[in-house]
Amino acid sequence: MTSGLTPQHALRTWLLNVLAELGGSAPTGHALKRMERRYGTLLSPEDHEGTERDNEPKWHNRTRFERKRMERSGLLVPARESRGVWTLTEAGWDQFHLLRDTNAEFGTGAEDPPGPSAHTPKGDETPSRAEQTTQRIVRSTAVADYVKRVHDYSCQVCGIRLATPAGAYAEAAHIRALGRPHDGPDIPANVLCLCPNHHVLFDFGMLTISEDLTVADHSSGASPCRLREIPEHRIDRQYLAYHRAHHSGTARPFTS
Repeated sequence: MTSGLTPQHALRTWLLNVLAELGGSAPTGHALKRMERRYGTLLSPEDHEGTERDNEPKWHNRTRFERKRMERSGLLVPARESRGVWTLTEAGWDQFHLLRDTNAEFGTGAEDPPGPSAHTPKGDETPSRAEQTTQRIVRSTAVADYVKRVHDYSCQVCGIRLATPAGAYAEAAHIRALGRPHDGPDIPANVLCLCPNHHVLFDFGMLTISEDLTVADHSSGASPCRLREIPEHRIDRQYLAYHRAHHSGTARPFTS
């Protein structure tokens, strides 16, 4: 790869950020235009060069390639299902939240993602290899699908139901997070059906839910509303209490 081209990992980060900003999905052309508006100043002259095949800007071509890699990794809905709309999966949202929290921890933000710097590092032409074993929590797709289905993919906070060419879209948000040190259970009583915006606010503690299911929006100061609960899906209040306690002080936000 030519050194002047934006690294693939940066294109992935930019695409995750842009799709998250757009609510989790966007048509191909819209996503690319949004990326150029946000990150155009970080693109190099080589990124803008046309490909030999169809003269498409190289960064467009390489972003499409990265999108395919993200599909194979389970971060995006497969193209055969999304039909031209790039859509984050639950794993894709998890990856976005992880990058966002990592950036916050190290003093950088999603507004300032990695990109080519003024002084390109020399790097290593023969990098070494090392085996690494990672562990991740295996979530129950059946639980998430059930919660979203019984709520007809409508947000329990605002009632919005997002329609996409691939079908209705909503997110399953764990109230008490599964990861350490929270160790929450992967059961319907610990899961909410939320739109992407309220999922992010809930993870950051900007939404809290009281014992009587009153939802307080600390980000906008909007009038409290009540979380919608149905007979097929009852929320265990102990997990709401844990979420409130975790976000009552300066505790670091967690992803669900």
